[in-house]
Amino acid sequence: MNDEISMYEVLQIFLSKWKYLLMLALFFTLIAIVRHKKFPSYPAQGKLLIKTSENSQLRSFLDTIVGSQQNINPAERAIILLETNDYFLELANYFIKTKQDAPEIMNYISTFEGNDQNLASNLRSKLKFRLKKGGQIIFNVKSNRRILSTAVVNNGLLVAKNYLTNRELKEYNEAELYFQKQIDHTLDNLNDLKLTSIKKMKQRSVISLDQEKGEGTKYLSGLKKQINDSQIKISENTSTIRKLRSRSSGNAKNHSKFGTNARILQLEDENSALRIKIATNERYLKKISNQKLELVPFEQEMEKIKANYHFEFKIYEGLRDKLAKIGLQKTYIQNKIDILELQRLERVRSSPGIILLILIAIMISQAIGFTVIYLIELFKPIKDHPQAN
Repeated sequence: MNDEISMYEVLQIFLSKWKYLLMLALFFTLIAIVRHKKFPSYPAQGKLLIKTSENSQLRSFLDTIVGSQQNINPAERAIILLETNDYFLELANYFIKTKQDAPEIMNYISTFEGNDQNLASNLRSKLKFRLKKGGQIIFNVKSNRRILSTAVVNNGLLVAKNYLTNRELKEYNEAELYFQKQIDHTLDNLNDLKLTSIKKMKQRSVISLDQEKGEGTKYLSGLKKQINDSQIKISENTSTIRKLRSRSSGNAKNHSKFGTNARILQLEDENSALRIKIATNERYLKKISNQKLELVPFEQEMEKIKANYHFEFKIYEGLRDKLAKIGLQKTYIQNKIDILELQRLERVRSSPGIILLILIAIMISQAIGFTVIYLIELFKPIKDHPQAN
């Protein structure tokens, strides 16, 4: 007995079962058609662009001014934020609050009976995100309604743009509020220092400390010059008196009014007047010097106020610079996200297509059919045939 089976015999076995294979193919084709008509899958896709220094001139320009460094790709960070429950809750609220014209969308929303969380969970199961080069985020949606897939993608793009923008703006708004408070506090300190300086100068009847110091120095210099000139004049007069007395010693009888003695008396009177003037100027000099000595602590106090004012002003300038940078960042954030592509309803088609689905069904049916026939023939009992004499 020969246990080997030739390929011809195998082919004959399968060809003898062609009716079963055909019925199986038709049955699976029917399942494919029913699945395509009753349980379709409509994929939809949209694109969101996150601008960076690589794809945005504005971002590149701001980087040169602000000098910001990002340790994480902005598109990756955006996907992390979009995959949170907060985003899908906001998307669910957008569906509920926005007027929907399509009955299919209204029926879809009504099935959740106003439960935001259930709607958000369902939307999360339908909407997926995929990162692409160039800062692109692909929104992929699959559902059994074409208009629902389109609505989820388009609304998801709109909500994502607002959600990401508002979230980042919130951080910068908080920073802006902090710096604005610090600026106001610094301005209050500057005003307090200015008022303190004016008050102290009014108490001393000083218009300007530099002017007061300049005028006092000028006045002291004038007094010293007058004292010095008076002393020189006294020395000259004394020398002249000595000379006149030495001359008059030989002519004692000369008592003329316009003579030597009259001249000596005139010079002595002038010296007495000059000594009085010197004494007066010395008193003024001492008084003004004491006043200047009293001005030294006041001057030191004013210098301290001035130093504090300059310090606070530097802080004020630094805070204003940071606030200006935050303003530039906010300008960028407001233009950071663009919707590259919305989904159009007429472009959404069922996937896979009916022809491809039928071909897949036929292939699966034939694979199952051949496998079943093979197993049946493999375990089928072998019948003994009588041998010819």
